[in-house]
Parts: sequence; structure tokens; C-alpha cells
Amino acid sequence: MSTTRILTLARRVIQQLAADKRTIALILFVPLAVMTVAGILVRSQSSPLSIGLVLEDEGAVIPLGNRQVNLGQRLAESLGSVSDVIQIQVMPAAEARARLDAGELDAVITLPADFSARTVAARELTIPVEYEGSNPMAAQLLAGLLTRGAVQTLASLSVIGGATVTAPPVHLQETYRYGGAHFDTMDYLAPVFIGLFVFLFVFILTSVAFLRERAAGTLERLQATPIRRIEIVTGYMLGFALFALAQALIILGYTIFGLNVHYTGNLAVIFVVEFLLALMAVNLGIFFSTFARNEFQVVQFIPLVVVTQILLSGALWPVEEMPAWLQPVAWLMPLTHANRALRDVMIKGFDLIQIAPFVLALVAFASAFVVLAAQTVRRGVNT
Repeated sequence: MSTTRILTLARRVIQQLAADKRTIALILFVPLAVMTVAGILVRSQSSPLSIGLVLEDEGAVIPLGNRQVNLGQRLAESLGSVSDVIQIQVMPAAEARARLDAGELDAVITLPADFSARTVAARELTIPVEYEGSNPMAAQLLAGLLTRGAVQTLASLSVIGGATVTAPPVHLQETYRYGGAHFDTMDYLAPVFIGLFVFLFVFILTSVAFLRERAAGTLERLQATPIRRIEIVTGYMLGFALFALAQALIILGYTIFGLNVHYTGNLAVIFVVEFLLALMAVNLGIFFSTFARNEFQVVQFIPLVVVTQILLSGALWPVEEMPAWLQPVAWLMPLTHANRALRDVMIKGFDLIQIAPFVLALVAFASAFVVLAAQTVRRGVNT
């Protein structure tokens, strides 16, 4: 084995990479940008779960010891101290309903006027709670915290007048605005997975395939004909769209029927959103492929184009909990609109009209990248 030949070959590889300024920039600066965004999001403080409390309890007299108690007020105080991840707000029933429908509250607890009286009479504590339900993980966390708060409320009643009594059992009377008790973590993450996999695979497929078309000289020969650049991009988009359509169908079908993911919306609406995202990914792939000279550079675009969108699309951190200056950037990400639309359809059961703003945003992104790709396709041919 010749050390000289090995070092000569290594030097040639280094010189080739060092001469490619685009590759050097992608290697050195893109990881810094991605890590910066990830660091900001990880260190940002998450908002506490918000609970609306409709407190109408008038209290009751406990026969043993003739003691007046208001279990509703005690429950509110216990919930406020049981954990720092929940925030209790006392409000009228109409306001609680409106804010729950708007997604501003994670749950609403309604304690009627006879709440204490019924608890004393039945020796059983039943808490009516309605979860917003779009995040099953939040509902599960709240259920545990509510039970702990109720137990803490009743602990002070276990000794009355010097006599020890058994605290009554606690029950949660649970209802859901969206979703249901059968929805789990996978049901919450499934819309994100659908959007992510469609976007990722279609972007890679289109970028590499279009790059090969340019490398083979096909684009250069096409531009020697009367065909216009916008026609070239549109034609390629329609060709790649067939494979994007097949992939979208496979991913959706396997997610729903193979993984048994629960959903409440119309499958056709889910597919419309998925296919629009695929079309946008096709155009984005065509656009970025004009800045790459080989497949290696296409792969290097993945952290910049894909990973950044994963971090900012609401898949891992809700957009509303991101730093205020970062939220507008998140809404400039196509995957943010796709994730929000898919979750609204699959978990909340929204129809196409209700998710129209997100659908129109995806259409706008797809159209914009068609125009951008048409403007850069000549540059790509001459690169």
C-alpha cells in the first residue's frame, strides 16, 4: 500500500471540494443556521395549558361538624397550586364556550350551583370537564392534573370535627370539543408525518430527476426550440405530479388503514391538502435543483429546505409558542400551512371551506415557485 498514492488521491478530493464554493457554504453555514433555530426553539418557554373555570357553586353544609364548604372554590385553589403547567381562569359560561371554540382554552370545567351539595350527598366528586381535544397529549396531561387537584381538594375534608372520614372518590365527566378519548399521540402526530414524508420524498425525487435532465442536456435542447421556460417548468411539474399523486395516495392509505390512525374529517379533503403540498414540493425541487451541479449538492439542500421547515412548521413546537419574531418566519413555511390544515381536517373534522386560508396559501406557494423556477431554469442550463 502506497502512502504517496493515498495522499495524492486525498489531496485531489480536497481540492475538488475546496474549489466548489457552494458546497463549502452549505457544509459550514447551513448547520449553523439550523442549529440556531433549533436552539432558540428548545430554550423558549412553552405556554401553560389554559383552563376556563365556570364557577357557579354555592357551597353546602357538611352534616358532620355542621361545616360550610365550597368545594368549587377549593378545587379552583388546588388546581392553581397543583402544577405550574396549567393556568386557571374563572369566567362566565358564554365566554368559556366562545374561547374553547376559538382554541384559546385547552379545557373548560363547569361547576354548577349544586356542585358541593351533590358531592356531599352522593359522597362522590364528579368534575364535568370539556377538552378542546385537538391535542390528545394535552388532554391526557390535564386529566391527570385535574385528578390530583381534586384529591388535594378533598384531603382537607378527611378530618372533620376530630373524626376521620374517608374522602369520596373522584370521577372526571369528560367530553371533547374535537377528537375524543380514543385519540392518542399517534393520531396527533399522523397529520405531521403525512405532510413531512410527502414533502421530503417528492422534493428529493424532483430535485434529482430535474438535475439529471439538465446534466443530460435535455433542457438545453428544449430551449433551442420555440417552447417557453414557463412551459418547460409546467410540463415537468405535471410529469412529476403523477408520481407525487401515487406517493400521496400510498402514504395516506397506509397511514389511515395500515396504522389505524383515527380521523374525523373527509378523506378527500385530506388528500386535496396532501396533493397540493406535493405539487408545491415538486416546484420547490425544480427551483432548488437549478442551484445544484450534482446530486451531492441536492442532498446538502435538505437541512436548509426540509429540516428548517420541520422545526418551524408547528410539528414539534406550536407556532404560537415560538418567539414573537420567529412566528412570521414560521408562517412563511409551506409545511406550516399543510400541517395546520391536515390537523384541522383529521382531528377537528373541518371541511375544505374552513381550511381555505391554508389551502390558498399552498396554492400561492406552488404558483410562486413555478414562476421562480421558470426564471432560474435558463441559469440552470448555463451553470
